[in-house]
Amino acid sequence: MIAEFKKQTESVLAQVSDATGNFREIDRLDAVLKLPAPVSANVASLANRARDFRSKLGYEIAFHECRVETETVDALTVVDQIKRSLAEENAPAARMTLLSFLKRYPEPPSDNQKPLWRYFTSALSLCNRLKNEAAAHLQRAQSLGSTGKKSEALREYQEIYRIYPNPVTAEKIRQLEGQPR
Repeated sequence: MIAEFKKQTESVLAQVSDATGNFREIDRLDAVLKLPAPVSANVASLANRARDFRSKLGYEIAFHECRVETETVDALTVVDQIKRSLAEENAPAARMTLLSFLKRYPEPPSDNQKPLWRYFTSALSLCNRLKNEAAAHLQRAQSLGSTGKKSEALREYQEIYRIYPNPVTAEKIRQLEGQPR
């Protein structure tokens, strides 16, 4: 059972590595695509298997016997989640997922996971940088909106969405587009 779990984890890790260009660092949000459906399904299947594995063996035994694989499964799940969030234009969700994961697992469990952790830190760094860029536009948008300059505020919100896409900004744009200017 343990050997099969380790084998399946390595297989899915290789699939995700291939699908991400060997965990090539993320430098632009618009270049991020969801994992291919079969790879995403394999990640979900592996995560379910890991939960079953932990419940059958007990969390402590699973952790001690398969710590690297357990952390790798969690990491692969995060890759799938952040790629989905970014592809669906929800950079804040991806950022929060990354922050939570890297707080729990600040270091890779083994050397062969180092590229995966670099991938995470590059994605988080990009999200943080873009969030900060968008913040300046948000202040301008709010100021313009409060002075009744709806057209200018709309342009600022559109710029925020271009820089750091998220559902809250998308909704604000829809609201402003529906108002007379």
